[in-house]
Amino acid sequence: MTKKQLKIKLLPNGEIQMETIGIKGKKCLDYVNLLKKIADVKIIKQEYTEEYYQNEENIYINEFQDIKITE
Repeated sequence: MTKKQLKIKLLPNGEIQMETIGIKGKKCLDYVNLLKKIADVKIIKQEYTEEYYQNEENIYINEFQDIKITE
């Protein structure tokens, strides 16, 4: 499983740059919106990485347990 990261740069002019790494598909936009709410900022430019156009990773875990009934 790929490690998910956020790179956030605070620039001297007050701008914030953020890059998501290891987050495939539109799921990265959730992190952008979170930063937008936390920092109370307006997005003025948005670029998409190659990962944005890849399928999101969905992990499903199925657990089975053997149950024996004795009388």
